[in-house]
Amino acid sequence: MVNLKIIKNIYHKIKVNILYWIVAFISFITGHFKDFVLISIIITVHELGHILVAIYYKWHIDKVILLPFGAVTIFKEHLNRPIKEEFLILISGPLFQIVFYFILKNIIFDQNLFTNYHYFLLLFNLIPIIPLDGSKLVNVFLNKVLPFKISHLITIYISIISFFVFLRFNNLIYLLVFSFLLVKVIDEYLKHRFIFNKFLFERYLYDINFKKVKYISNISNMYRDYKHYIKDKNRYVTEKTLLKKRFDNRFKV
Repeated sequence: MVNLKIIKNIYHKIKVNILYWIVAFISFITGHFKDFVLISIIITVHELGHILVAIYYKWHIDKVILLPFGAVTIFKEHLNRPIKEEFLILISGPLFQIVFYFILKNIIFDQNLFTNYHYFLLLFNLIPIIPLDGSKLVNVFLNKVLPFKISHLITIYISIISFFVFLRFNNLIYLLVFSFLLVKVIDEYLKHRFIFNKFLFERYLYDINFKKVKYISNISNMYRDYKHYIKDKNRYVTEKTLLKKRFDNRFKV
């Protein structure tokens, strides 16, 4: 019964982007609707992998946006959730898609078409452009070795470079998809300061128990999965002490 409630809850959170309907219409009038349906099935299986593992780790799903080249699951979650959880949620999508492909590759109606779209979607989704899985994997790996703030900025810069590397002008659908990606990259850049402040505010607001410790010179160098002692004049203080000073001053009337 609980599982049915979860499924029903996820179903109501699925949103279909207008770009999906535009590509569906173009596919229909150009005689490629069978291709579009097959792509949609692969996309659904891929995203189901992300969703199931997210449910296992009790991540709160805000909505699932269906796009012609994939889907985006938006989580209503803390930025300070463990990197390990985010990594497993990320790789579960490609893994589910790969398993699905090997189960059905010999029994599906058009093996060549199925194989072509499987590899295309798998590789396309691993391009490091926000919000594709490739950019999220880059960000996860950067967060393992670099502070949160610089990791986020580098991910945005890699997205911008990758956009121009992979952009092609010889296909209308491809241009529509990359127009969407460009909007998402710009939006992420504009939200950079907000995202970093959200990361800090969570540390200020909640008592998150991190086992690993780092000594750093300023708040901008804070990492995920670590608690910090931060240099304040000639001594090190807890991150809570400096964050309290930062946010209490802001909220003073």
